[in-house]
Amino acid sequence: MLTSIYRAIAVAQAASAASRMMTHLSDRQLADMGINRETFVAESSARVITEFAEKDKVKANKSVRGMVANLTNPNLVGAV
Repeated sequence: MLTSIYRAIAVAQAASAASRMMTHLSDRQLADMGINRETFVAESSARVITEFAEKDKVKANKSVRGMVANLTNPNLVGAV
């Protein structure tokens, strides 16, 4: 529950920061950086969500690997 609240706050902060950046830069400056004014806020929010999803995958893989490692007797590895 707290994780989902934290993530919602992080996504909102990323969107807010991107929106503030848009107000301080001209269209030419944005074009020089390769940023589209219409889609940048949504893209930055999506980037944060993607980063959270990638971290979840890494955490899930580590937990399964750790579980298998704990179930395997190191004395018997390769004995079969």
